[in-house]
Amino acid sequence: MAFTDTKRRMTGGGSVFTSDVTRVTHGFELHCSTLQKPNNLQVNWSGNRFHLENLSAVTCLDDPALNPAPPPAGFDTYIAEGNGGYNGVSGATIRWTFTDDGETGVDDMATMEIKDKDGNLVLSVSGKLTFGNHQAHGK
Repeated sequence: MAFTDTKRRMTGGGSVFTSDVTRVTHGFELHCSTLQKPNNLQVNWSGNRFHLENLSAVTCLDDPALNPAPPPAGFDTYIAEGNGGYNGVSGATIRWTFTDDGETGVDDMATMEIKDKDGNLVLSVSGKLTFGNHQAHGK
């Protein structure tokens, strides 16, 4: 089931690694509505950085295979896209999926794809968190 409302949100961050073992860190506070603020996402890797300026689309889902509790949130998967600054230059885009599969965060997943203002892929990463935690928050 998909949710779009102003009371559900996901917070947290952590690290995932690319196939060439580049550490990618991220931190965020994101709502299940493009209208609810703040929606913040920062991604850093190998001296590069992406900062979300606008959340353009979001879907929050409850995947029955995941268990975000405690606390129960009514959803565990955050799928979104937006635009922002890549190394200080606006016009970059990002698509991402974050999951919350319970405490302590070792089963949480992060998938991110970032393109620069010209549409060139500058980051593609997907994996379980090595450090950190994603936390879904319900009503």
